[in-house]
Amino acid sequence: MLERGSMSANETIRSRANPLLKRAGAALAGQEVGTIALEGDRLVDDALAAGVEFDTILVADDREDRAVALERSGKNVRRVEANLLARVSDLSTSPGILALAVAPLPIDLGRFPVDERTLFLVVAGVADPGNLGALARSAEAFGARALLVARGGANPWSAKALRGSMGSLLRLPVSHGVAVNEIARALTARGVRQVFASTRDGKQLASFDWRGPIALWMGSETGALPESARGFERVTIPMAGRVESLNVAVAASLLLHASGRVAGNGRDG
Repeated sequence: MLERGSMSANETIRSRANPLLKRAGAALAGQEVGTIALEGDRLVDDALAAGVEFDTILVADDREDRAVALERSGKNVRRVEANLLARVSDLSTSPGILALAVAPLPIDLGRFPVDERTLFLVVAGVADPGNLGALARSAEAFGARALLVARGGANPWSAKALRGSMGSLLRLPVSHGVAVNEIARALTARGVRQVFASTRDGKQLASFDWRGPIALWMGSETGALPESARGFERVTIPMAGRVESLNVAVAASLLLHASGRVAGNGRDG
């Protein structure tokens, strides 16, 4: 029997003071350690397909079919008044579904499998979570084995980064929060060539040798060179006109594709 004032797990949440709604708001703000917030059907479905561990899925009370389907799949579902869930939402129009899930564990770079076809994308100093999400999409699309996000940049588990990645951050192995110098040392110890995308003074893209295990480092949106990259090989994308640099995600896409890790692009790796 429920005690007075307690709430059944099947009862619709109707109060803004509900602890689950407060947790959801904190997770969307990146303040819930170890928890990620997945808002919208696409992101929830991507997480389901990727085998992400769910805590609770909040579903608007006007989306009963979705709530029932998730319950039948064994997920912990809580119904919430639609207007209340909309107030918590991080989007201009609430999709009526917001999941709290366990943040994926970071990879151990010292044990991660490395061979001649291995390509890492290393992101250092990228502050915009939307750019980070787009970088993850490019990494997955063009054959990177893992995404290494250095300490000090955007959080890959923020709501905006997750949305921007269109599910890629849930499918790619990710390392997050390690200092750039530690990443560089770990990659060197594994025999991985380290290449920095330089806006100038690098080897031209058309003649760059992409053979062997490689870590492609992308710096900040300003193109600044991290101190740890001073001794790395450099590659430069030639540009016409007076353009000084490309958006970091656009530049990464061109370089990742040129690496030849995608079958059928005319390179042998």
